[in-house]
Amino acid sequence: MKIQKLTTITLLIAFFSLSLLPFIPLLSYDYHNHQRILQIALLLGLSFIFAINLYIQKNVIYLEKENINITVLLLIFIFIGITSSIFSDEIIFSLFYTFHIFLLVIALSLISSLNDKSSALILIYALVIAHTGLVLVCLLNIIFTLFEQQPLNPYIIYSGFINIRFFNQVQVFVLPFLILLLKFKDIQRVVFFVLFLNLLLIFIGQARGALLSFLVISLLALILKSALKKQIFTGLICLTLSLIAFYSLNSLNPGGADITRTSTSGRIDLWLTTLNNFTFKHIFIGNGPGIFEMSLGSSAPFSHPHNSIVETLNEWGGIALICLSTAVYLTIKKAAYHIKRYQKDIITESLFYSFLIGITYSFCSGVHVMPVSQTLLFIIWGLLLARVRKRDKVTVSINNYWKIIITIILIIGWCFYLNKAIHIYNSIDPDKGYIYGPRFWSVGQRI
Repeated sequence: MKIQKLTTITLLIAFFSLSLLPFIPLLSYDYHNHQRILQIALLLGLSFIFAINLYIQKNVIYLEKENINITVLLLIFIFIGITSSIFSDEIIFSLFYTFHIFLLVIALSLISSLNDKSSALILIYALVIAHTGLVLVCLLNIIFTLFEQQPLNPYIIYSGFINIRFFNQVQVFVLPFLILLLKFKDIQRVVFFVLFLNLLLIFIGQARGALLSFLVISLLALILKSALKKQIFTGLICLTLSLIAFYSLNSLNPGGADITRTSTSGRIDLWLTTLNNFTFKHIFIGNGPGIFEMSLGSSAPFSHPHNSIVETLNEWGGIALICLSTAVYLTIKKAAYHIKRYQKDIITESLFYSFLIGITYSFCSGVHVMPVSQTLLFIIWGLLLARVRKRDKVTVSINNYWKIIITIILIIGWCFYLNKAIHIYNSIDPDKGYIYGPRFWSVGQRI
């Protein structure tokens, strides 16, 4: 168990470092593909640990009594995805994407076994440190931009991500952990500065969805009488200071940035058009996981609708949406009860808010689609389940017959997954440039 836990934590820390630090040599021709390759390696590594664990333990900890309803719901969700893929227009790619989500579910179940305090803290520290390194590079870009008397352009200032929204999608997961670390007086000033810099970058990127998500979760935490109440108020003060700093810096070299703009960037039209195209079939199965594509007028095609609910309903169907929503609801319910019962458990509370802010931001962005934010969503979910489960656990035994079947399914799945991923990647022509809104690889092609 100790080796399995250590290996899992090591893989997660490596993923945080290699995917977030912008001075790590790229594995591909752009950051998105670099991060996707790392995600694939992480998911294959974690699923391999899962398979090895089947034979090491007599009982499998991933099907604990406290989490069995969530596990069953997620497995039903995957089964519906397979069914939807079979009836889709792009069967192979849709099955490929469904198996990708299945690997994320396996990662979630494996991470949910890390129920000790030290594991959660190590991973929180590793994520914050890696992301802080990224943010400090952005600070240098701000300084260079001001020195050259140029407007605050997020496309120049943001580092390590091919799209500025992908940057913001990772930020929202880190903000609650920075609020948590404000609790430690020895590093309070450093954390305050890092939080200030993160919020300043949100204003520079005009990430209204991320800003709104942060405000909503902060207000919710205050309503729930959070043990981090003082730190949340400090965070709101930090937010005010970063807003003042943004307008002050922006006034030096105005570039037209306006955080108060009211346009929806076509999102509402996209959602309404998608909903208007729904048929009776969408009640049971969708069009197929991973194959959404829609253009509005002469715009470049969107490869996802920037809304996790609309996307799930369109691609997976109504039953799958109910299963996934119920699994999320049960997690939130359990976490809220745990926090109410153990009011001094600020680690679980910060994980709860990180999970909530990620879910909230997914209603207007692609948190659930892009490689780093998608992985973080399942990692945080797994850590949260690990913290809120009861200690009087009951495990479910799996006999050798089922272990062999599961192993065979995984081996076949690994071969199919890798083969398809490499085939699509090799078919991409980087000279064609970046296509807006990639779904898997950066050019967004599906072969």
